[in-house]
Amino acid sequence: MNNTTPPEKKRSGHGSRWRWHGWVERLSLSSGHEVMALLSAQGEVSLRALEAFESWSKDPTGESATSVRELEHAADDARFRLWAALKVSLATPVGQEDLFVLSERCDRVVNRVKNIVAEAEVLSWSPDSYAAEMAADLRQGMRSVLEGFQALGGHGDQTADAALQATRCVRRVEHTYRNAMAELSRRPDMREVFTAREIYRFYGRVAESLEALADRLWYAVLSEP
Repeated sequence: MNNTTPPEKKRSGHGSRWRWHGWVERLSLSSGHEVMALLSAQGEVSLRALEAFESWSKDPTGESATSVRELEHAADDARFRLWAALKVSLATPVGQEDLFVLSERCDRVVNRVKNIVAEAEVLSWSPDSYAAEMAADLRQGMRSVLEGFQALGGHGDQTADAALQATRCVRRVEHTYRNAMAELSRRPDMREVFTAREIYRFYGRVAESLEALADRLWYAVLSEP
């Protein structure tokens, strides 16, 4: 008796194997695109948080403080969804470590603006024109980061340009911060000076976090295959 497997069954086996590889490839592409969409989603809610923070920095009497807190929670949810997707993704257009760090640093920016609002309320401090100006540049910086997220994984030049624009926004915040600190020396109320100085420093730390985020965005571009 001839036990050799018939040719048609051999071909069938190869076909099954190719179908399996094709399914895995489609799954990898699907999960990879989902992860990139989730990063952009976190960037979008983070931008909304920075927009609410800018509104608060211009006029803290409205509902903007509540909006900042609510959007910070929404940004946390977006971050956790991204991390959950990273855990099960077989392949992503950008390194998983890069995506994790970008998500974490984006979250840190939002956490710090929420902390400014909370600290200002505890100290009964109202934002001034310097705070409003710094918040506007921070918001613009986050908008540039979001544009970088949306271009990441396929448009390296656009992502790099977005990271550069975010860094330029940070430089403007630093300039305003120095002007604000210099002006404090001319104020007679030492309690006001101390409080404002602390809050200004918090704005500066947000700028530092935004710069770290922009730097990692640069790195993600450089590490793309």
